[in-house]
Order: sequence, then structure tokens, then C-alpha cells
Amino acid sequence: MIHLDKASTTPVYMQIANQFSNAIQRNIIPVQTKLPGTRKLAELLQVNRNTIIAAFEELITQGWLISLPNKGTFVHQAKQVVHTNSHAFPSTTGYAFTTDNRLDLPSDQHRCRYYFTDGTPDIRLGLQEELAAIFSANLKRKQHSTYFDPYTKKAVVALKKQVANYVNLTRNIQATPAHILTTQSPTSALYLCAKLLLKASDHVAISEYGYYGSHAILQHTGAQLHTIPLHAEGLDLLALEKLCQQRPIRLFYLTANHHYPTTQSLSVQQRVKLLQLAQQYGFILLEDDNHFDFHYNNNPPLPLLSGDTKGMVIYLSSIGTSIATDFTMGVVVAPENLIRELEKHQAVLEENKNYFTTHTLTELIEEGILFRHQVKVNKIYSERRDYFCRVLGNLFGDRIAFSVPEGDLAVWITFSSPINLMRVRALCMLNNLYIPTALLYQSKKLTGIRLGFAHLTTDEIDLCLSIFHQACVE
Repeated sequence: MIHLDKASTTPVYMQIANQFSNAIQRNIIPVQTKLPGTRKLAELLQVNRNTIIAAFEELITQGWLISLPNKGTFVHQAKQVVHTNSHAFPSTTGYAFTTDNRLDLPSDQHRCRYYFTDGTPDIRLGLQEELAAIFSANLKRKQHSTYFDPYTKKAVVALKKQVANYVNLTRNIQATPAHILTTQSPTSALYLCAKLLLKASDHVAISEYGYYGSHAILQHTGAQLHTIPLHAEGLDLLALEKLCQQRPIRLFYLTANHHYPTTQSLSVQQRVKLLQLAQQYGFILLEDDNHFDFHYNNNPPLPLLSGDTKGMVIYLSSIGTSIATDFTMGVVVAPENLIRELEKHQAVLEENKNYFTTHTLTELIEEGILFRHQVKVNKIYSERRDYFCRVLGNLFGDRIAFSVPEGDLAVWITFSSPINLMRVRALCMLNNLYIPTALLYQSKKLTGIRLGFAHLTTDEIDLCLSIFHQACVE
């Protein structure tokens, strides 16, 4: 009846108390039942006796148990008891529904101490003190109660104004708040655009390799996806033009800056040609630039949107990524008529109730805190990138090929000779290092892996790459 999860963040005594109270509510343990002594229960559950004592004290406080001197501990008649016949919860529905395996995303879990990601910030570098101060101040300001009025949307309007200023400053985009849509996550931004713009009969172009989650969203619309090959200079635009001549392409989804997974950025010449093709063949350029803020030189490549004069580009990005997940928002920048329509769909899908989070992020941008923090962490990530690449090169030599990325939070690695990456992953897990399957790219012509470095300190980089290298050579 009692199942303990030692890896859970819930204290063991509370796990015991919660499961006892659930059993009492369902009448699995009847009222007036005398429970075994604390020593006996501690022995049965293989926990310290003090843990059982703490669980009993919690249950007595809640009114589920009563302790009678010289008699023992008994199940007490509590008002919350639900007398019911216990039935196993059904494992399947009694009705049919359509399943879509295109949305099957990797969701494996692990208990390893160390792990690689596909490129995520280090939350230990977040603005904890500043966030706490601003968030706390917002909670206490009585005048901010007007932000809860769902009909004024003051919080959203204020945020859009600051986001417009931020993207204009950092990305050379001449946008107004009317050109901005903020969403609860970057994924929501892509989902809204895909559902509005695509239907089952449409043809969509994507790059040869890409982020599985984004491709799953595009596939879910029923549109047919066509891959555009990659080469050393970037996208094969001749292949894209040939595809446009063969069938009507509705949309091209791409990451012009820091392509996923290769971290490659398109040249200026390719960007100009891409905009020309979009105008000539009438397809939408859906530009995903989620990691624009993470760049390591003074002249980062600007988004396609900065050179778009015909309204063919929809720009997707994020804001707050360097702080914490809870403060990361998706951003759509597009012509005003599209933003108005997206807002209608968003009103159905997302109900904005994150008033304090929204206002806190607004203040971080307005006061320049977010910009200064981004500059600070980029310097740290640049140093970690250089160290990561140096260690990687020393360990593997010419057995791998990689380029030092000018931006992004990961390194794209290809192996000169094929190796079994799933076996490497399994060996790493035996040594307390977790590698998600989504980072592995293996086919007849490619053995590659995308490894994030930004969330690791130099000591952690040494350890993780040492384990990874050992797994590769075994």
C-alpha cells in the first residue's frame, strides 16, 4: 500500500502521511483500525523510526489518526472520509479518438548527476536577487491591482512596448508594439503561426536537419514537409528554387542564425537570395531565432526580418531566456494585420494571467537590467565555449570535426568514422552522465551530435567530456 520514492523532492514522512490519508479516505483502512507501532512500521518500510513518528504526527494534526495513551494509534473518524468501493483506475478510455504519432517527442528521464543538453543557459547565473526584489515589490504595490483588469490588458500593452524597444535595439528592427505578439513560450509562438497559416494540402520546406519539436508542430497541421539540403556555405538554395518550380511552397521554416543543430549562420549573400526567392515564389519565411541574444562578437548576423520590405518574413524569437524558464516568453514580430489575427487565436489558446511575471519582465527590460545581464552572461558563455572546444579538440583530435560557434549555446560535432551513438549514450549513463536521444544524429552518411556547453562550469566540462570520450573509445 505504501510506495516510497527516494528520488522524489517530497520528504519521505510526507509521502507516508499522504498515502495513509488516501487509504483512509477510500476506506481501505477502516475507521478505528489500530495501526502497528512505529518500530514495526519503520522495519516494514525500511525507514528510520523518527520518519514514522513524523508521519504519524502529521496525520494526527490533520485529524486522520488519534493516539490513545497505553492503547496505541487508531484511525480516527474524520469529516473528509469518503466511503467508497475502491476500483482500479481504467487503463484505457471507453471511446475512440485519433492518435498522432507525429507528436511523439523524446521524453525520457534520468537520475544521473551530470547531463548534456542541446544548448541551455545556466540558471545559476540568473538574476535571482533582482528578480526577487522586483517581483516582491510588484506584489506589494496596491496601484498594480489595475493590472488584474482583464479588459484593459495594461500588463501586456506595457510589455509589448518594452519588447519592441528591445528587439529594435538589439536586432535592428523598426517595429512598433502593433507588430509584436508575446506568448507564454517560444513553442506557443510557433504553434499559433502554424495553425493559422497552414492546412493539410500545403507544402512546407524545412532544412535537412532541425529541431524535432518544431518539425512535429509543422507536421501536426497535416502539411507535407520537404527537406532542403545543407552544405558548407549553408542552405542549398538551388534545391529550394527547384522545389518551388515543382510545387507551390506555402512556407519555409528556417533558423537563419545559429541553425539547429549545426549552429551555422547564413551568409549575407544567401539571405539576400532567400528574400528574393520568397518574393518571387510567394512563400512565407518563418524565421526562428530563439537564441539570437547568445552571440560572442560585436557584429552578430541580423535577422532576415531586418532586410524584409515586402512583408514576407515572420520573425520568432524569445525574451528572458538567460534569466529562468519561468520568465521566458515567446515573441512574434510580423506585419500588423497578421498580429491582429494571431491575437484572436491566442485569446482562445492562452489566457494571460501571469500579471506579476509579465510586469517583472517589463521592468527588467525598461531599467536595462536584462540587457546588462545578457552582456554579462555572454562573456561567461564565450569563455565556456572556448574551454569546451579546447578540451574537445585535445581529447578527440582528428577523430571529430567541429567549428567554434559564433553564437548559440552548443557545439555541433561530426565523427570522421561511424560509431554507435546509442551505445555511447548507454555507456555514459553507466558513468552518471545523461545524453538525451534527441541530441544524436545518425544515418548512413552522418554520425553527429549536438552538445550544449553553457550550463556547465569548466570543472563540469572536464568531467563530462572525459566520460563522453571514454564511452566513444570503448
